[in-house]
Amino acid sequence: MLPEGWESTTLGEIMDFRNGLNFSKSDSKNLIKVVGVSDFSLGNVLSRTDSLKETYVDQFKDDDLLQENDFLFVRSNGNKSLIGRCLYFPHIPEPISFSGFTIRGRLKNPLISATYIFQIVAGEYFRKYINLSGSGTNISNLSQEILSNTPLILPPLPEQKKIAAILSTWDRAIEGTEKLLANSQQQKKALMQQLLTGKKRLPGFTGEWRDLKLKTFLQESVIPSPQPNPRKRITVRLSLNGVEKREVRGTESIDATNYFTRKAGQFIYGKQNIHKGAFGIIPKILDGFETSQDIPCFDFLPNVCPAWFFYYFARENIHHTLETKMTGTGSKRLNQKTFLNLTCHAPPISEQQAIAAVLTTADAEITALESDLSRLRQEKKALMQQLLTGRRRVTVD
Repeated sequence: MLPEGWESTTLGEIMDFRNGLNFSKSDSKNLIKVVGVSDFSLGNVLSRTDSLKETYVDQFKDDDLLQENDFLFVRSNGNKSLIGRCLYFPHIPEPISFSGFTIRGRLKNPLISATYIFQIVAGEYFRKYINLSGSGTNISNLSQEILSNTPLILPPLPEQKKIAAILSTWDRAIEGTEKLLANSQQQKKALMQQLLTGKKRLPGFTGEWRDLKLKTFLQESVIPSPQPNPRKRITVRLSLNGVEKREVRGTESIDATNYFTRKAGQFIYGKQNIHKGAFGIIPKILDGFETSQDIPCFDFLPNVCPAWFFYYFARENIHHTLETKMTGTGSKRLNQKTFLNLTCHAPPISEQQAIAAVLTTADAEITALESDLSRLRQEKKALMQQLLTGRRRVTVD
């Protein structure tokens, strides 16, 4: 049952649609900026145009240009997860067109709030609906028909505006936290580059840095598992995403290969993917788990700070270069002997510990901001579920 005063409609009843242009190279002098699929990565609202690509076109009509309060939807793309994603244009500072991989939506009725519709079409529920429209599987191309048939319910205009204003407040809080998070991540990256290379020294440290082989800091751990157990296997995720329990494979045999017991606090890496950030330090919760020799482990020796060592290799320019050290035919691997003979530029352990403490503090700030951002997004999502369905009504002045 609809809330009192609300009406049931479809997107096609309130919006006109037009596919974008397929631009080709031209000798024309007509230069115009064009919104393409890559521009959808900038967020859900586009009010600046300085980053848009320009192209020469023979001619274009007024209807080929975006207007204030227009919407653009991704029509097709190699990445199916982008299909249906929406961009909203509250302000058009100069003539802009849109590519053939997009569909423009334009409201027919000025008595419908564009910012309210934006809250609907920019949400994940909308994208999920149109992606699964009709067949129950993800679509490979979005059509005007699918958009037009998308159902929605509308409150009266004053209520639309009030709901949009409330949700926009959450958007600003989310956007502000995203900026703080991005700044903190950039600051940490700069700190790592300065502190881990010796370009910047922390106060009170003047000791000489030395080029040392990794076997100065690590010793391989080779403890055969007394009772190999497929339910106690661990793996290392790519892109510095840590160590985790591995899912049991249906055809896995308990005694198919040799397995080794791993301990909390050990350094671990994947032979095939270390250059992609597949390394980490085993957490306490995975103490006593096991891996094959494809994922070797190492004990830290007393003359190294484990956190410093991890941060040292966490720099992209360091672990990406490890690919040049990998050997083998087909799937190349970085074997343990080669790894331990690699050289790093290291300060005394007291400075290692101080550097690690600074970077750990930066990580804690990033983690706190990530938690805040996740909470804000979840709270907005829950609020949208109530406000956009009429389960929770707002008071209109």
